[in-house]
Amino acid sequence: MSDPIAFASATELLAMMEQGELSSRQLLEIYIGRVEAFNPKINAVVAQDLDAARQRADEADAARARGELWGPLHGLPMTIKDTYEVAGMPCVAGAVKYKSYMPGRHAAPVQRLIDAGAIIFGKTNVPYLAGNLQSYNRVYGTTNNPWDLTRAPGGSSGGAAAAVAAGLTAAELGSDIGGSIRTPSHYCGVFGHKATHGAIDMTGHIPAEPGTVTQFDLQSAGPIARSPEDLELLTRVLTGIGGLVHGATDLRSRRARGAKVKGLRILAWLDDPLCPIEAQLLHSYRSLLARLQCEGAVVTEGAPFGLSLATYFPLYLNLLSSVLSVSLPKHLRVLMRLLAPLYKVAGPVIGLPLYFDHYLRGGGQSHVSWLRHHEQREKLRLRLPDLFARFDLVLAPVVPMTAIKHQQLMPLPLRRVRINGESRHYTDHLKWVSFATLLGLPATSAPVGRDAAGLPFNVQVIGPPHKDIETIRYASLIAAVADGFSVPTSWRQSA
Repeated sequence: MSDPIAFASATELLAMMEQGELSSRQLLEIYIGRVEAFNPKINAVVAQDLDAARQRADEADAARARGELWGPLHGLPMTIKDTYEVAGMPCVAGAVKYKSYMPGRHAAPVQRLIDAGAIIFGKTNVPYLAGNLQSYNRVYGTTNNPWDLTRAPGGSSGGAAAAVAAGLTAAELGSDIGGSIRTPSHYCGVFGHKATHGAIDMTGHIPAEPGTVTQFDLQSAGPIARSPEDLELLTRVLTGIGGLVHGATDLRSRRARGAKVKGLRILAWLDDPLCPIEAQLLHSYRSLLARLQCEGAVVTEGAPFGLSLATYFPLYLNLLSSVLSVSLPKHLRVLMRLLAPLYKVAGPVIGLPLYFDHYLRGGGQSHVSWLRHHEQREKLRLRLPDLFARFDLVLAPVVPMTAIKHQQLMPLPLRRVRINGESRHYTDHLKWVSFATLLGLPATSAPVGRDAAGLPFNVQVIGPPHKDIETIRYASLIAAVADGFSVPTSWRQSA
């Protein structure tokens, strides 16, 4: 029997507390007990401040008894990805140099959650400076996937997704520049949403260096949870009431909450010569499309603008490297630029990842070169209104396979994964997430099934810019037709 409290959605838990069926302190103690019982095997939660959390939970219960409401998350215990600053807890971001760093204030999105009534009781594991598709580091060690401890939960929000899947927290706050919300959600079978770029203020997120106020290109925040209703609730809190930073418009939905699948216009982009997906996943996605069509969805197969991943991925790598190389010393950035032409010729010959020369060139490029690449992106963005006039959403894989076995020995560009019996580059993790990231689009990772080995898999629902709530609701409709979230067998019992 699964623990009905630990695996209830945040929305359900808030309703129970409002109705007096559950107190904040009781819920917090359930999660603390589960962390004590189950976290040693998963290693998802890496730091806690239980004294402060218990005090805050008691205050939340006392306030509710007086008829006071702090906000829509009143008394909800949560953990936070350890790339966000939380006052009173370390913010290590997987880096030894930050092992003793104790921020004096909350990151901007954490403050929004707290202002809405959330109680932050722990931090969850990440790779070194959030720079990997697995979650391990020299400070806190390796996080395991709750579905199979020999496999990775994804990265960089791997600890966050694992904690949600295993019932160690009500919900999580993730961040995403290379699928870091979408891929862990896919690997762990939970819901995750990468918000429209700029929709959530990311001040207080590491990397960059503590104290940085710049909002970086490509990088977005977003929630991870066990239901799409939770994603909507948390997205509203994280963005403000319909508001966006930097003067963007709104996050409202054109589609009513009670909408049906019938009439939904889907562009299904399931295959691409640059990154074919596992045959089993492709078969499952096609079965999902057939069910959606039976319920009245209008499905068209193809790629956005008729362009393959070979259009988006190299441009994404260039701009990605421009962001990730900010913290590198100048001589390394110069070296990257000098190595790029050599890599373009020799890399594919010796079996290194295709297009990685674009990443090297991006890390050492001039501002003029960056502007030229940015112009290419802007021309693609100009085509988005036509795309979303024809289709309500783009449906695509998250990554081409289910959760991989742990890989930590080889340098990242040399790692390999097996897909359809073929040895492929580890960097194939980045290809299917590149479209939404490059163009700053909202993208929801929604669980839709399990493979023959019992591992979960998600689908990526990509919507129009600044229509995050709409995108989440589309994902909710699609997940409801499929299996949605299910509890990993080993973690169903009470602590």
